[in-house]
Amino acid sequence: SLTLGRVSEPARLVTLHFPTAKARAAGNGGDISAEQLPVSRPRVPLSRGSKDFTGALTAAAAVAIDEETNSLLFTKQPHDVRPLASLTKLMSTLVLASLPLDWTTTTVINAADIDANSHHLQVGERFTLEDLWQIALIGSSNSAIHALVRASGLSETEFVDRMNQRAATLRLPSLHFVEPTGLDSANTGDATDVARLLKEALKVERIYRALNTSEYYAEPVGQNKKRRVWTTNWLLTNWVPNSFDKDTLVGKTGYITTAGYNFAVQLVGAKSHTIRIVVLGATDNEARFSEARDIADWVFITYVWPGEEGYDKLAE
Repeated sequence: SLTLGRVSEPARLVTLHFPTAKARAAGNGGDISAEQLPVSRPRVPLSRGSKDFTGALTAAAAVAIDEETNSLLFTKQPHDVRPLASLTKLMSTLVLASLPLDWTTTTVINAADIDANSHHLQVGERFTLEDLWQIALIGSSNSAIHALVRASGLSETEFVDRMNQRAATLRLPSLHFVEPTGLDSANTGDATDVARLLKEALKVERIYRALNTSEYYAEPVGQNKKRRVWTTNWLLTNWVPNSFDKDTLVGKTGYITTAGYNFAVQLVGAKSHTIRIVVLGATDNEARFSEARDIADWVFITYVWPGEEGYDKLAE
């Protein structure tokens, strides 16, 4: 409650007089009545209530969250715990970024690093840790993550312990990790906590820049030919057409059979409002992007932000 103080005159040297309290204004135990308080208006986006989301949605779970206020703007099964797949890499790179690594140093790719589905790295090639970082996030390479964890000097068990400790510190209770790539379906979490993880990860400039890069040219040490790595984010490349600002569009994909197609993205609408969207368990690769796009378009049509025409009327 709001309490108003008042300044009394200093006590005189001869006689001390205690100030006499004035009668309180009417109210529930406070100094000011409710009628005297300023009107409190919500400063979160408000729905026009004009329509429900009618787009195709194959995703098992999804959320859309306002970046500034963390308000939930769209939900479908937001607390269903599901396999994360390569969304795991948001946490593994968050841990890697906290370590005192020299990104200019190099390491040789060994057989234990290689994931059979990876085509970016070959056994015996040498890369800088910087190149491996870019390949891991832009190309979602499991092999690059394995090599980076090995180069960190931590055992995989120690590294995964740090991932889980970080989840606990960030108060993301649904997140649980057993390895750093996302290949294991025991890496799990719900859409709401993934959206919160994305927010934390994007505070790290190194992660943000990589996830905003559509293509990258890695250079194996000692080889003349550079290797192009495309982003797995089809909104960023516009392979799934969209009108979002590509300079501020950052996202991470994930897929394993038990997870379906996952996608976490932060994007900005035409009126410069930033939202985060998480889609878990879409039925095919393109659907995760088109469904995230359609949810975002619906949010920007349906909600009014503070300062926009009509907001004060909705807030009454």
